Amino acid sequence: MGYFTRIANASSAALFLAVAAAQLIDQAPLAGSAGSNDPFSQEFKKQVEATMKHWKVPGFSIGVIDGEDIFTEGFGIATFPDTPATSETLWYGASTTKAHLGAVIAYLIDNQTYPELSRGWETPISSIIRDDFVLQDDWATQHITLEDAVTHRTGMSRHEGSSMREIDGRPAQPRDIVRNLRNLPMAYEPRVKYSYCNLMFVTLAHAVETLTGKWLGHTLKELIWEPLGMSSTFFSFEDAFAAPEHLAAGYVWDEQEKSFQTVPFMAGDENSGAGAIMSNVQDYAKWVKCLLHEAAPFPKEVHKDIRTPRMLAQLPADAFDVTLYGLGWMRTTYQGHVVYMHSGGMHAYGAFVAWLPEIKYGVVSFGNTALTSNAVEEILTWHLISEKLGIQADKRPDTVGKWTKFLSDRKTNSTEAAKQLYPHLPDHPLPLQVNISQLVGDYTNAGYGTLRLREQDHPDKAGEVILVADRPEMTWRYRLEFHHVSADNWMVGMSMPGILETDYSRAWFRIGADGKPAWLEYELSGSEMEDGVIKFDRVG
Repeated sequence: MGYFTRIANASSAALFLAVAAAQLIDQAPLAGSAGSNDPFSQEFKKQVEATMKHWKVPGFSIGVIDGEDIFTEGFGIATFPDTPATSETLWYGASTTKAHLGAVIAYLIDNQTYPELSRGWETPISSIIRDDFVLQDDWATQHITLEDAVTHRTGMSRHEGSSMREIDGRPAQPRDIVRNLRNLPMAYEPRVKYSYCNLMFVTLAHAVETLTGKWLGHTLKELIWEPLGMSSTFFSFEDAFAAPEHLAAGYVWDEQEKSFQTVPFMAGDENSGAGAIMSNVQDYAKWVKCLLHEAAPFPKEVHKDIRTPRMLAQLPADAFDVTLYGLGWMRTTYQGHVVYMHSGGMHAYGAFVAWLPEIKYGVVSFGNTALTSNAVEEILTWHLISEKLGIQADKRPDTVGKWTKFLSDRKTNSTEAAKQLYPHLPDHPLPLQVNISQLVGDYTNAGYGTLRLREQDHPDKAGEVILVADRPEMTWRYRLEFHHVSADNWMVGMSMPGILETDYSRAWFRIGADGKPAWLEYELSGSEMEDGVIKFDRVG
């Protein structure tokens, strides 16, 4: 990909991880005393080290809130070669940001400062940012509310491949992301299906900034972080990088090279309310403790708003009952106990927060790899919660099995992917209508920008070529590789820095009446993005 830098070979990485995990542990009870409720026993520490080693996660921080007590700890390496992960280490909070934004909107509605919010959560977004918020459906444009957006029921799918970090040579802003919604097709009727959409939380952030006349980072600091003493929480990469606390580097494990590779930092200011927070477990523990105890700075009505479930997200699965979505929180029950939770994932980081209000218990955790950090976080979080509740082993969620299957399914190679996407392929694939070199060129879509396709040698098949388009200007930098399958049928693989596995879907080049390429289209419905078919017209 060109974005990685190899930093360690197999033996040095494994040895250093083991030594760091064993020796560089930083435990810090922040409140109360480290008594019998201390969750970080020697047995648990060994479990953390083993789990990190298995899932190839170099650094990890975790915090537990138990009643009035807070315990935090760091394990492993924040940045190679020798910076340990501690309780103070900063990480990307990713989608755990959403709950902070949801709480701010609830607060603004409750204090009745802004007449534009007199209808509360039923306020149409277009009434706040009328010129910027335009969808492809007129009714949706006029009627989609704050509550629709905060609960992922707008009818918009993810469309994350459309989000740009640069527009006309300048850094993109949330307003740019919002104004691009008019160029993106809606996937469903509004309010009938839960469809996770980061772009709608960017929209909410832009709406709040328009109302307050301030950068959302200032509002979050004023209303939440300063009152809670969260002095190590930031809303921009620049502020986090300049902070006295260390910002962990991001990594990916290359199984072929048996080494960790660094993944470049990502600014992502355009992500805003969808995932721009950077923080540590000490600060996040304060945030969760506030929620558990329904404490200041929020009045009771705001806490009630935060806890209110609003949209069906998932049917019962594994050890969990029906899951509902509220203000940036998943709400379910686990063995009869209400749980609020939310994960977060970035280019090379993972985050997970879970809290049980009835027993005043919560867990926060961060790590510095994509996907595998989330596996470690969920495995350890549900272990701690299950131990706290005294849940029998056979009634606990199978987090190990879940993540093993998920990551295994992602490792499909291009040959296997072609068979899965086109199960009725002929034994002898049909040739292209045109020479592959004629397909080289620019293809554009109003919402997704321009693909510049070039030829490149096939990575696995000598003598064959594929078509490649790099998208370094996008929020999530990615590469598209187009493999010919048969006749007009193609397969496109999307890969990203920090995630070595590739997602595959179907693609087609359409030839016009003049015998020349007219347009390209590919689908993303094969992944959880569910964006349908995206069409790019040939230009030039």
